[in-house]
Amino acid sequence: MKKLIFISFFFSLITPQDMKIKYPELEKHSLVNGLTVYTAEHHEQPAVFFQLLIPLGSFDVAVSKEGLASMAVDMLSKGTKNYSADELSEAIESTGGSLSASSGNEYTTITGRFLKEDLKTGLELMADMVLHPTFPKNEWKLLKKQTQEGIKTWYSDAGTVAQAHLTKLAFGDTPAGNMMTKSTLKNISLDDAKEFYSNLRPDNAVFVLIGDFDTSMANGLVENALKEWKSSGVKTRRKNIVFANIDGIRFRLVNNPELEQATIAIGFKALPVNSDERHALNLVNYIFGGHFSSRLNKSVRAEGGKTYGIRSSWVSNRDFGAIAISTSTRVEEVRNTYDLIIGEMEKLVDAGLTENELSKAKAYFSGSYPLRFESPATYASLIANMDYYGFTISDRENVIIERNAVSLEEANEIARKYYRPENFFLVIVGNQEIAKDKVKDIANFDEAFYKDDPM
Repeated sequence: MKKLIFISFFFSLITPQDMKIKYPELEKHSLVNGLTVYTAEHHEQPAVFFQLLIPLGSFDVAVSKEGLASMAVDMLSKGTKNYSADELSEAIESTGGSLSASSGNEYTTITGRFLKEDLKTGLELMADMVLHPTFPKNEWKLLKKQTQEGIKTWYSDAGTVAQAHLTKLAFGDTPAGNMMTKSTLKNISLDDAKEFYSNLRPDNAVFVLIGDFDTSMANGLVENALKEWKSSGVKTRRKNIVFANIDGIRFRLVNNPELEQATIAIGFKALPVNSDERHALNLVNYIFGGHFSSRLNKSVRAEGGKTYGIRSSWVSNRDFGAIAISTSTRVEEVRNTYDLIIGEMEKLVDAGLTENELSKAKAYFSGSYPLRFESPATYASLIANMDYYGFTISDRENVIIERNAVSLEEANEIARKYYRPENFFLVIVGNQEIAKDKVKDIANFDEAFYKDDPM
């Protein structure tokens, strides 16, 4: 079997003098079916890397069928017109390359990497998955059984339970607010998977190919592989997903009497990924709770001794965003831990960040961001994402420069705007017999049981 070896090449694409990320020279064109194609030559290694991004994911699935997107996309590799599941796997492995399909919240991707001599083969295998999946019944039964086993585990993980209830409170009965559960899995049929697949169309999709090839030759191979992929002819748009309005604290206490620890999850509205304020929010979140020496970690973990770790994350999508804070602590310390978190939010809003904190955050991003560019595969993924989220090459090339241009005043304005300690969603998962008296005066709350689906 051939073995594909690739090496880092980001050093040639970073200009340290001005911290500008130098992207490869791209050629962009569209196929007759509407598919946008980017190609870029990279001759430093005898390999090719590609990603197909189709703007259809779990946010586009009907309520009560959560989980359908990932299952339908999994079936693309379970058998095609030309290969059984095992034969397809063997065909990929025989090249030494890789080819995989996955579905996330907003889009579906098919990613491949092959030696340059196997570019045609890799494109043909990808096209067979996209154009000719057969959805074998035996593979569907096996996938559904495996999925059912996986669902059983998340009910026993307090962090996953907290996340499920937090998103439910924030987004309600929508694809963004619901997770796959035992009941939604029962609602998903093989016909549902086929229908989801039928909506994987080239309209608004993007294909990125980077590697050791001649551009005109590569473009011909791409067009030949995907020329049968038909456009739907309909410009569809995802139903708008809105973060719930909140005035005060919306609190849910989830009982799991088997737990010795309590998990705290806090969520509040933030920015979509392409907001003009994104660089300021990235810096604020990093300082507040985005790394091991953040304010939250110092207060709650190092000084307070309440947890092994706590984190604040900015969850960003094309149309909306949220900030989530999560940690676990001994159930006896749940109220003290909560009070420390709220105290840090109040300090952030009232006193703001310091120039020293902001400078250190900028230095971290300036040093760490270029390290993400480990191979042409990284660029293929970022370019596909760039197209989906509406960024330009200039936006991507100047990330570090623009982030370093954020002023202390701008950062503190973002902190005051989005980290307000009086309006948020709160979920606490733990032994209610112990926790309830400690947290009951935080706000009015509703109660749930950890084995029940979030309502």
